[in-house]
Amino acid sequence: MTLLAQFSVPGDNGTPVQISVPPGIPTNVSLGALASGFISVAMIIGIFLSLIYLVYGGIYWTQSKGNKETLDKARRIIIYAILGLVIMSLSLVGVNLISSALGVTTPLNP
Repeated sequence: MTLLAQFSVPGDNGTPVQISVPPGIPTNVSLGALASGFISVAMIIGIFLSLIYLVYGGIYWTQSKGNKETLDKARRIIIYAILGLVIMSLSLVGVNLISSALGVTTPLNP
């Protein structure tokens, strides 16, 4: 596993100088795990936002009072929210499958 915060640089006389990690910084995190974790968290936020838009579309539908334009707008909001929810859910499954195949740990796949 590669370390993100530890490396060496050439010194004054050409010998490598080891840069030590400051205390409190984790050294067992790889770039792949960090990126996979970020993608998983972004997808969870996207799924949450899709659910919020689904509720918003439902409220918009109930307040339309039979107006055709408002009903059409509410229907589009609900369809796009469901489509976004499906896409984000499938993306989350895909990221977890790829990360587990590569051996990368994620917040959802420790």
